Amino acid sequence: MVTRIFLARHGETLWNREQRCQGFTDVDLSEKGKEQAEKLARYLAKISRLETVYSSDLIRARKTAEAIARFQGLEVITDPRLRELNQGEIEGKSLNCLITDYPEVLQKWVTEPAEVKMPGGESLRQLQARAWQAFAEIVEKHRGEEIAIVAHNLCNTAILCKILELDLNHFRRIKQSSGALNIIEITNTGPVIIRLNDTHFLEEL
Repeated sequence: MVTRIFLARHGETLWNREQRCQGFTDVDLSEKGKEQAEKLARYLAKISRLETVYSSDLIRARKTAEAIARFQGLEVITDPRLRELNQGEIEGKSLNCLITDYPEVLQKWVTEPAEVKMPGGESLRQLQARAWQAFAEIVEKHRGEEIAIVAHNLCNTAILCKILELDLNHFRRIKQSSGALNIIEITNTGPVIIRLNDTHFLEEL
């Protein structure tokens, strides 16, 4: 019995374009992001008949998930454990601002990212713990089904690192583009990543 998970990242936001830290901040999709969500939804409708759609409760992920659900005749189930990394005080700030105001945090984020607890926020390890708990519960509840989960860059990366048994200090070896799709198949022998950061269906954008 195979459980197939379509793990997607939300479409682009203006803060993505401006390279500002988002985290828990509820930033909406840009116009391009809305187009990406539609393209992703249309593509998924071609390759799968989903039984359930889950999403982070943040608007950028939820709107992407709603596009997917609309093509499948489903409702979105939200779970706050699928949120992006809580970046606390640095949310909304640009890279230049981080260099000026948080040099020590930024330096450790480069060298030992798994151990960095964002000021007023959380660490990658804390993110992975909550995201994996949500992912595992969803898989257990929907064994043998095809499911979509829409989340965020670091949330998805943390889940993928767990599957690959890749230490979070090396998370940058995995990329998650806006609107990207990962396909994971889970059998009795464990999870297998079938596709990683697939964006071919967005090429015309």
